[in-house]
Amino acid sequence: MLELRDVTRAAGREPVLSRASLVLSRETPSAIVGLSAYERDMLMRLLAGVEKPQSGSIKLDGKDIAQARREKGKVVRIDAQVQPKPVKAGKPTGDAGAKVRQAIAKARAERPKLILLDAPSTGLQLEAREQFLADFKSLLADTGAVIVLVAGDADEALGLGGNVVVLHRGEIVQSGPAADVFAHPANLKAAVATSFPMLNTLTMQARNGRGVLADGSSFQPPDELRLPDDGRCTVAFHPDDMTLARAGAGCLRFVVRAAGEEIVAGRRFVRVTFADASWLTPEDAAAPHAGAILNAFVDRSRLMAFDAGGKAIS
Repeated sequence: MLELRDVTRAAGREPVLSRASLVLSRETPSAIVGLSAYERDMLMRLLAGVEKPQSGSIKLDGKDIAQARREKGKVVRIDAQVQPKPVKAGKPTGDAGAKVRQAIAKARAERPKLILLDAPSTGLQLEAREQFLADFKSLLADTGAVIVLVAGDADEALGLGGNVVVLHRGEIVQSGPAADVFAHPANLKAAVATSFPMLNTLTMQARNGRGVLADGSSFQPPDELRLPDDGRCTVAFHPDDMTLARAGAGCLRFVVRAAGEEIVAGRRFVRVTFADASWLTPEDAAAPHAGAILNAFVDRSRLMAFDAGGKAIS
């Protein structure tokens, strides 16, 4: 197992880990979400034994990770370095997904004790990314190694399955089986970190179970959603839970304004605004022109509410 005990380390001024303790086993792969690219690199270097923690310890099967690293082939890191570099026009670019698969296959053959994956699907085109994530868990099956994915986006963590650890400013804000954490984030920080693309949010002031928005209008929550009796709160939902197509009675309707298109990881989304919020929704047809007034529908059962401290309201 890989054990972190009271580990503290920063990347520049940003804390990557702050007195963090984790036990990551061979039985279940683990994904870590919530870090920037710079923070991810520092965490990977820590877990690989290249960098030392400012305090605390990191051990692999009881040995200090720096000592384990000196044993040839025991610690393997797979990251963007295995992907092809840009080439001149007219020359073949190669298949980045194939490069990652080859690196994983090589690691499997060498039977390391620890496999570290740094955002392996970053840079893949949409179709290749979707196929890679569909195959991700099976690619790493039966390695006999502790598997740790430091995810670039939440969909990588969900594709791996296993357990998820959500970090925010060095603190572990939620951990557990991926399916549970993604479906029931314990707080707003975890909801943001496990959303792909960005989480859609609507901040309001709760009064007697209703919401007052920034523009002074009122928000009446559906029966499935409970707001606090009083105080600031946030309602949130994932972009894929919203549509501009007419929906049935199970959806909540918002009157929104189109604000253009946005492409995230090869997918097209429409950006819309409501009150002081800016949201993304998948583009099912031709994008409406900017400024168009539209009906948007959100699945009521997928709405989440968080109190002023960011704690999920059940």
